[in-house]
Amino acid sequence: GGVCAFSTSSTTRHPAISSSTAQNGVRKGSVMASGGFGKTAAGSGMSKGKKGMKKKSRKAPSYELKSGTKIQDVLNPDIFADPNTIETIKTQIRNGEICVIRNAFIPEFANAMYEELDDTDAWSKNEDYFNDGYGFKHNNVYSKSDFSPLFLQANEMFETEETKEFMSELTGRDCSGESVGAPSYYEVGDHSLPHTDHVGQRSVAYIWHLSKTWKAEYGGGLYWAPEPLANAYLHASFNTLVLFSVTPFSSHFVTSVSPKSKGNKRLAYNGWWHSSWVPKQTDPIEEMLASPEQRLTLTHAQIQSINDMLDDPWAPRIQPPERHEAVVDLRRNIMEELYPEAKYSPVVLN
Repeated sequence: GGVCAFSTSSTTRHPAISSSTAQNGVRKGSVMASGGFGKTAAGSGMSKGKKGMKKKSRKAPSYELKSGTKIQDVLNPDIFADPNTIETIKTQIRNGEICVIRNAFIPEFANAMYEELDDTDAWSKNEDYFNDGYGFKHNNVYSKSDFSPLFLQANEMFETEETKEFMSELTGRDCSGESVGAPSYYEVGDHSLPHTDHVGQRSVAYIWHLSKTWKAEYGGGLYWAPEPLANAYLHASFNTLVLFSVTPFSSHFVTSVSPKSKGNKRLAYNGWWHSSWVPKQTDPIEEMLASPEQRLTLTHAQIQSINDMLDDPWAPRIQPPERHEAVVDLRRNIMEELYPEAKYSPVVLN
């Protein structure tokens, strides 16, 4: 494992699925997988509504994305024009590592997004806690009706076919489905407990950090759990793009924001690219998922679709019988590899 980090001058839980659950599919997997847009992804969720701040008069954005802009147009060319750097990013993400790219976007775009995040008064507090121990508390803008023109333009840019093709090539994951993204703001006490993001069709996650004057002592650090402690903290910063492949092993959390942060804002724009593939009986899934590396790219929804092929009493039985048994074996490999048994067991005195 590792953290891949790139920088240039700014100027140029898995779901907690028991063995019994594994036999019956993954639909009831732990909400600890969700993260992010908790209201819709994790289940119930709570929104406490807008913070009640005095309405600001919205100023014109200092930067505008033209219709049809793709992510390649606004990424820092000093980084993304280098073939060696691109190859390193590809390797790191395919190896399940988190990729941290400093000064990722051109300064004009990054500064404009910071100004929009700092200026918006549309934040809603989202907070919820679940019976498996997962919980979150942070501010977001989820309603598109509250998005500024620049937020809408950024969402459109992340959603273009050219952007999704670029991200698919960069990450080795299918990003051809929908793209979702939204602003986030962590204030004192805000946090997000350990989770993987492995929900629905999420394929690749991105966090675009846009915090200025932020210090490590303020908290709010992204903690990448697969890493040793010395390398695991990724503190909030300005114009840093974080990418990772969403799997049952992409465990991470955001540490609580400290009272020392008063007067500073942990700001970001984050979201996911999704896969568009839904497995069907007519797909050659045995060949498509022949290797552990291929099986690791399955989204939560795709795993459930394979389970439904085998377990749904209303679904036609896979034919011929030999193929049915092959898919049963495939499902067994998927569950053993992606949801392994715990490496420890509690010591209990009788």
